[in-house]
Amino acid sequence: MKPILLHLLMLILCCSPCTAFATAPPGAPIGLLSKVILDVLRKETGRTWEKAARGQTLSTGDMVRTGPASLAIIKFKDNSLVHLRERSELTVTGSISGGSFSKSVEVQTGVVGFNVTKQRAGEEFRFTSPTSVASIRGTAGALSATTGSDTLVVTDGTIQFSNRFSSRFLEVRAGFTGISNRDGTLVVRQSTDRERRAAANALQDGQNKKIELELRNPQGKSSRLKIEFRD
Repeated sequence: MKPILLHLLMLILCCSPCTAFATAPPGAPIGLLSKVILDVLRKETGRTWEKAARGQTLSTGDMVRTGPASLAIIKFKDNSLVHLRERSELTVTGSISGGSFSKSVEVQTGVVGFNVTKQRAGEEFRFTSPTSVASIRGTAGALSATTGSDTLVVTDGTIQFSNRFSSRFLEVRAGFTGISNRDGTLVVRQSTDRERRAAANALQDGQNKKIELELRNPQGKSSRLKIEFRD
């Protein structure tokens, strides 16, 4: 009787609606590319890499990659923003539980700046890497993922930062930096000036402003001088 009962139980579980988190349906948009600068590629699930364009939607499982001196900004349905800096790669996923919609960004390599809106009850926004997990309720900062370690700099709010090898976790508050290593160690300390500047730069939109000046020489000939700068 036991094998029969076990078989019936497995059949019921497979056929019953799942009340736990389930991956968002394939093709269901969870965000879009709100800005694309220079060399940015996008890869849909089961397809090859292709050149990305502003306004393209991203579904669960889609990947984005940036080349040298390039930038991609992803805007999620809850208005959270993720800035993918140069030479970086990530995968976006979404999961649904009842009426709650949680988002996850898996950073394979590189640097991301983020400004996550306050999540509703039951929702979560997570950044993951091969080494770490950062659980976010609504905050801003930057995450740098490398082969040996991850560096999380928080500029606003509080983030729970955990190491996937040791399962250790610590809270990282605004003004502090968390470092998670592949040997399982996890430390939090006050951010350096350099780290704060790097986090602020990671949140820049990459848009240069231009001004033009008209110059005249003593002979009355005019020329135009173009100057590009960032705020």
